[in-house]
Amino acid sequence: MLQLMKPGFGTILPEDSRAHEGWVEALAGQDYLIERWRCDLSTGIFSIGETTKTRHGLADRLCGLLDIIRNYHPDHHKTVLNILEEATALASSFYFCTTLQDGGAVPVFCIGTSTMGVSPAGGRMQGIFAFAPADN
Repeated sequence: MLQLMKPGFGTILPEDSRAHEGWVEALAGQDYLIERWRCDLSTGIFSIGETTKTRHGLADRLCGLLDIIRNYHPDHHKTVLNILEEATALASSFYFCTTLQDGGAVPVFCIGTSTMGVSPAGGRMQGIFAFAPADN
């Protein structure tokens, strides 16, 4: 597992493409399965990939935040919610790591950016979910 991320931990920085790219490269360099996601802040709707949908136990690839975090380890809900709330307020780079309740101790990483904060015109968050390879 990555040394910079452990389940229950996360961080948020002002929008910083170097940090974001470094976090993604660290996961990609370890053969994590990576899938993109995005969220329209004006609606709160997340668009996720098929693997993310399946691993999170969701019925649809369009969902809300509470749908996504429902299956996360309960001790990590507050961390995830705080990070995503801050990311909606200003342009940010962020990551968090958690585990899925029915996935044992296998980590799920989320790395993202928010391109602008909440405003009448809305905003956007986007990023990746990364899942450990099956043999880890």
